[in-house]
Amino acid sequence: MIVGAVTLAMPVTGTVPSAAATTSTDAFYATPDPIPRAAPGTIVRTEPMPAPFAGARAWRVMYTSRGIDGVAPIVVTGMVFAPTAAAAPGSRPVVSWAHPTSGIVDKCAPSRSPKPYGDVQGLAEFIRKGWVVAATDYQGLGTDGPHPYLVGTSEAHGVLDAVRAAIAMPETAAGPDTFLWGHSQGGQATLFAARLAPTYAPELRVLGAAAAAPAGILAEQFDLDRDSIAGSILGSYAVASWQEVFGYDPATVVRPLFLGRVRSAAGRCVIGGGALSDAALTADALVLEGRMWSADPATTPPWREQFEANTPTPPVAVPVLVTQGTEDQVVRPPTTARLVERFRAAGTDIEERMLPGVNHLRAGKVSAPIVARWFGRIARSA
Repeated sequence: MIVGAVTLAMPVTGTVPSAAATTSTDAFYATPDPIPRAAPGTIVRTEPMPAPFAGARAWRVMYTSRGIDGVAPIVVTGMVFAPTAAAAPGSRPVVSWAHPTSGIVDKCAPSRSPKPYGDVQGLAEFIRKGWVVAATDYQGLGTDGPHPYLVGTSEAHGVLDAVRAAIAMPETAAGPDTFLWGHSQGGQATLFAARLAPTYAPELRVLGAAAAAPAGILAEQFDLDRDSIAGSILGSYAVASWQEVFGYDPATVVRPLFLGRVRSAAGRCVIGGGALSDAALTADALVLEGRMWSADPATTPPWREQFEANTPTPPVAVPVLVTQGTEDQVVRPPTTARLVERFRAAGTDIEERMLPGVNHLRAGKVSAPIVARWFGRIARSA
């Protein structure tokens, strides 16, 4: 199996047990008609999920958000977690978790997974602190419409509106103090959310942002991964998503012989797919590896413009922590170092911590306790 190596990044189950029977019926994910023209973060529906562990509560949620243009109303799904202990209304900070790549079709939404809890990195640590955790699925995962894969503005809206949704649930006692935290694709989402928060969600008091092995300088990362197994799967996701979202023609960058395989890979998940789906994804990846590209999307219009537009850029007004594994072969350490230097040169209060011997797959899990302690120090000084 190659699935453990294909992702930007596939999540790793941590120390949080995954409760059984967490799946929901398709009815929960049905898009309301019409979509409510309510403020972003307004709750559309919720349903309780089994407790992930003692002392915690969990809900599956659907909330309003905005599309890529920041105007069109959409609905997004996700999960919200809170301690069971009583707390004063509005007293609890919220950590908004941005997940790594899971896939681009509805069945790949983390909240749809039969065992979703272990993939929310740091969940146990944050609940022990008495904090709330919001975990978006992102636009188009679980709900109608395409998932705009690696499109930072879309991801940021989902991340920030998940906090608003958590605050809107009186059971959580959540308040405006907010921390942003993500891994890989979620690291990109976190950096975009931190930059957009002052204008998109000014009522939130964002205190800090942490990104593990973030999808950063996209063109450089893609070129390093292009002919690898990881690059073939992630490239398939990007090609299929951007065809549907932006109308791009895959034949401009993919060899005609492999277009069917690209569509096949794009319809599968790197989590939640099951053994048969994993085997099929492996087969697709082995066929596509090193063969699929007729041109480099990172330098070929109009694909090139999306690589540029979705590379995170400063300014970010809050402290930022970036963690990076030294053995990461998907998001390479030199690329992350260059991203960090760009932010530092623009005046961002940014810190990079290296994780010796850690690969891309493990970066979120290994970083979670580091991030929890870092957030805790910020909270105490706020």
